Amino acid sequence: MMKIGLVGKPSSGKSTFFKAATLIDAKIGNFPFTTINPNIGFGFVRVECPEKFFKVKCNPRLGFCIEGNRFVPVELIDVAGLVPEAHKGRGMGNKFLDDLRQADCLIHIVDASGTTDSEGRECSEHNPLEDVKFLEDEINCWFLSILERNWKKIADKKDIAKQFSGLKVSLPTVSET
Repeated sequence: MMKIGLVGKPSSGKSTFFKAATLIDAKIGNFPFTTINPNIGFGFVRVECPEKFFKVKCNPRLGFCIEGNRFVPVELIDVAGLVPEAHKGRGMGNKFLDDLRQADCLIHIVDASGTTDSEGRECSEHNPLEDVKFLEDEINCWFLSILERNWKKIADKKDIAKQFSGLKVSLPTVSET
């Protein structure tokens, strides 16, 4: 089953999205670090069912189908908010980044209103595009720090893929870059 990590800065709506998508009563607060340990639950992604194309009634192994729409189960992981320099351990960042390691893909929840700063505190004006860049930079720096720590052990591509396998990185991914 696909595991999807919900990521973003503190107080950006990650737990609110999680609660709506899973119907689990996750704690929601208007203050940074309401979530410390990840919330884990299940939701469904709606996709067009292949039965429309093949004109044969389906019987999905996972999920269910209603009127040509397949509802595929996914696991959602609501990770605590990341702050700038999380990859250096700031704000329990290494723990929170490690929680992300379980995910196959990430959904970045962004406070598009621009009323919270990069730390998740209320403010009058903040550019949400800065949050997108900061999160990409944090994840890149986290990967780089793992690579630098273990460089001598992983000097060839096969070893790099093995070292990063826990982060869902495979040999073809390493070979492409």
